[in-house]
Amino acid sequence: MFIVIEWIDWSGKWTQLKQLAKRLEQEGKSVHTLDFPRYEESSSFFVSKYLNCEYGHSVSAKASSLFYALDRFDATHGKQDELSKYDFILSNRYVSASMIHQWGKISDPEKRAEFLAWLHELEFDILGIPQPDLVLFLDVPPTTSAELISKKEDRDYIKWSENKDIHEKDRDHLTNAYNCCLDLAE
Repeated sequence: MFIVIEWIDWSGKWTQLKQLAKRLEQEGKSVHTLDFPRYEESSSFFVSKYLNCEYGHSVSAKASSLFYALDRFDATHGKQDELSKYDFILSNRYVSASMIHQWGKISDPEKRAEFLAWLHELEFDILGIPQPDLVLFLDVPPTTSAELISKKEDRDYIKWSENKDIHEKDRDHLTNAYNCCLDLAE
C-alpha cells in the first residue's frame, strides 16, 4: 500500500510519517519511506532554484510543478519492482503537494480544474510515477505552520539569511495552500 502524508509546510508530516512507519514495522510490516523534494539529489536542482527565488517571484503553476514532477520521476522511474517488495511505501509529500502549493496560484475555478487534470496527466500518465492508494491530510492551520517555520534550523538548500523559501516567506501562500488542502481533502 502506498500512503502519502500531506499538508502545508511544517505541519508535522515527516513526524507523523516516522511514527506510522515505526508502528507498521512493530507489526512486522516492511516499510519504505520517501521524502520529497529530495534536496540531496541532483533531480531537485530546479526545485532548489525555484524555492530560492532564482526564477523570480511569479513562476507559473505548471512550470514550478514540472520541477517537482521530475524529482518524483527520478525517485521512482524503473523502481516499481523494488518498491513492490514492501508492504507499505510512505511518502512525505507527493503529487498532492504540487496540487496544494501550485493550485493556490490559480484563482479561476475552470483553470484550477484544467491545472489538476494537466498535473494528473503529466505525473501519472506521461511520467508514469506510481499513484498513491491513500493520501492522508493533516489539518494544521497556517498560523501554526508559520510559527513552526520561524523556529526551524538552517537548511542547506536555502540561501537567504532568514532561512525561509519562497512559499514560507509568503503568508498569503500558506493561507492559499491551506485552503487548497481543505478543498482537496473533501
